[in-house]
Amino acid sequence: MTADTPRRTALAQRLAGLSPAQRAELERRLADRAPTAARERPARIPPRTTGAGPLPLSWSQEHMWHRHRADPSGAAYSVPLKVRLEGDLRVDVLRAAFRDLIARHEILRTTFGESGGVPYQLVHDAPGAEVEHADLRDAEDAEAEVAARLAEEAARPYDLAEGPLFRAVLLRTADDVHVLSLVLHHILTDEQSTGLLLAQFVEAYDRRLHGLPAAAAPRLQYADYAVWQRAGQDDGAAAERLRRCVRRLSGMPAELSLPADRPRPPRPTGRGGAVGAGIGPDLWHRLRALAHQERATEVMVLLAVFQSLLRQVSGQHDITVSLPEAGRGHPDLEDMLGCFFNTVAVRCDLSGTPGFRTLLGQVRARCLEAYDDRDVPFAKVVEAVTDGRAEHRHPLLQTMLIFEREGAGRPVEFAGLRMTPLQAPTGHRGARAKRDLTLAAVDQGDTARVDLVYDADLFDPATAQGLLDGYLALLSSLLADPDALTGPGRR
Repeated sequence: MTADTPRRTALAQRLAGLSPAQRAELERRLADRAPTAARERPARIPPRTTGAGPLPLSWSQEHMWHRHRADPSGAAYSVPLKVRLEGDLRVDVLRAAFRDLIARHEILRTTFGESGGVPYQLVHDAPGAEVEHADLRDAEDAEAEVAARLAEEAARPYDLAEGPLFRAVLLRTADDVHVLSLVLHHILTDEQSTGLLLAQFVEAYDRRLHGLPAAAAPRLQYADYAVWQRAGQDDGAAAERLRRCVRRLSGMPAELSLPADRPRPPRPTGRGGAVGAGIGPDLWHRLRALAHQERATEVMVLLAVFQSLLRQVSGQHDITVSLPEAGRGHPDLEDMLGCFFNTVAVRCDLSGTPGFRTLLGQVRARCLEAYDDRDVPFAKVVEAVTDGRAEHRHPLLQTMLIFEREGAGRPVEFAGLRMTPLQAPTGHRGARAKRDLTLAAVDQGDTARVDLVYDADLFDPATAQGLLDGYLALLSSLLADPDALTGPGRR
């Protein structure tokens, strides 16, 4: 098995799961990106010349570090990954495979301290974490016991200075069935990294089982990226990208006036709630067809409708919505484990009564501008736009749209085992409210699901449900007539 095998296997599975329409859309987007791909490859990120630390944090890590300090509860920053393993599992081989992974990736044996209020990271030689193993075959209700154990593990608080920040638990529920749970603090990982970690576990287990040497350490480690990113913050090109972001967002209103049921408390609690609904195949097909016609994406159409709704309920025409970004713009970062997430802001002018197709064109243009500067740390943008007074009510921090494609959850067979991801239920119920309103859409293939996550300090469930109902009604009417006017009175 080569080092690229897990990645190629995962990619092949994702491609195999595409419908003909999805495959055609992928081919169209790849063709659109061809000129960009032909550009000169950026200079490679160099390995750091310093040792194990203290080392600077990346911007994403520093953002997460501050959030952890403000609320050091365990569950809020746990990134869980659960799989079922069926077959003749060798626990000793599994443990050795994870030791190999931890040795290979510095980020899995990193802790975080501070000096004078400035955070830093330290890379340790020792693994710091071992796979815990429990046999539940004699439990009265093994599945309930597994759920309780994993919930308890996810809720355990983290000590960023002491670690470990990566935990692995293996629970045996039958002679040939185990549940493997991996839980990492968000400061170590992101969604793409969890997939990479699982693929590399498959490779490491297979190597150990067949007596092969462990895979070599990658050329770059996450701390190399953090040092490189910090060194480039004073670069002239980076400064110009930040200035572009600030120019696009200057002169924003002080607050987006949302129809809250209560005044904003002096100190937000983060309590969240969610309401959700499905988007049927006919409506989802029409959304994709319009995106194709306008050389846009599904997220651009969803965003245009969301901004139309926000205009209606706020009575304002200057609307900004944030979008999450993977933060892996450099080719050297594609296969690196670590925390890379970033955020971009898309600001649109909905003054007058533009037709929806016209608005979609504006949203597309603003999205492409934002994506061009996607590597600019969002924390620096917020600080510059708000003059350092990043109050929670600022429009940059009030609304967000998240778009995800539902993982297929297909089993993977390797080394005599069958591994099946155990995904969390679709939806965002119980999530903490990081914004006043977050519209979370999940592409499920021929259908989709939308959840409106709301700040329970501000909104009642009935109000949130009304907003979601309004969004779906607006989506249906605008897709039925894309040239219809979008105005304050349209619901």
